[in-house]
Amino acid sequence: MIKKCFFILIVLCFSFNSFSQERGIKKLLDRIRYSDYNYGGDKPMFRQNADLNDFNFGYYFGAYQMNYKLNYNQLSGKSSPGSIPAYDVKEVLFEPQTGFGVGFITELRLANFIDLRFEPGYLYGRTNIDFNSIQVNSALEDKDVILQLKQSMLYLPLLVKLSSARFDNFRPFVVAGISKSVRLGAKNDEARRNVIDLKSNINQFEVGLGIDLYLPYFKFTPAIRAIYGRENELLIDNDPNHWSQTVVDINSKRGLKNRGVFFVLTFE
Repeated sequence: MIKKCFFILIVLCFSFNSFSQERGIKKLLDRIRYSDYNYGGDKPMFRQNADLNDFNFGYYFGAYQMNYKLNYNQLSGKSSPGSIPAYDVKEVLFEPQTGFGVGFITELRLANFIDLRFEPGYLYGRTNIDFNSIQVNSALEDKDVILQLKQSMLYLPLLVKLSSARFDNFRPFVVAGISKSVRLGAKNDEARRNVIDLKSNINQFEVGLGIDLYLPYFKFTPAIRAIYGRENELLIDNDPNHWSQTVVDINSKRGLKNRGVFFVLTFE
């Protein structure tokens, strides 16, 4: 009787041990099956399903520089190379200073390698402007004017992202699209002094490139974008001696256009 009970106890212990091992193996297999990691390769593949969602969200911040391209009128001798200008006009010098930008990301997956991105944010930029002995207006005649143009803008880009195939834990891409910048707040001191006045809304083209880096808990993306103004944003002053009339080409699509560079870091 004692031997029989001892035998039954041994059988139950082995059965329980086998059942526990089977459950442990099953849990491990399920974990490997449904995990974002690929244990079959030499390197772990992080967040394999991150790009399969219909919507992705994140945020970004980065460094921003705003510059300007000025188109001169014919009298300045800038638009007719090789000819003798009617009078000597020095160039207006623009020196961009580093600002910053922050915002949110909403991404819609259109296809395997195509995404539509809306990235509303805030930009702050500064640009030093040296009129280089040019007469600015009637009130500031014969005065050298140097100013710092500070701008706070609501930034509304709509971009198409074209990605390549994924290589291990990185994926290069290019982006292109349009954006609108809306200047915030009242007119700056330069506008009040009748030196320079700019439009409130700016329409722009954008193009850039970057690389998605897949990390264990999120996707990190460094990228750089170039921003090109589509139209003249300088408001022409009524003063006939104002530099916007004497120096600038006042055609509707020329004049003063912004040029920006945005180095951005995103987290998704």
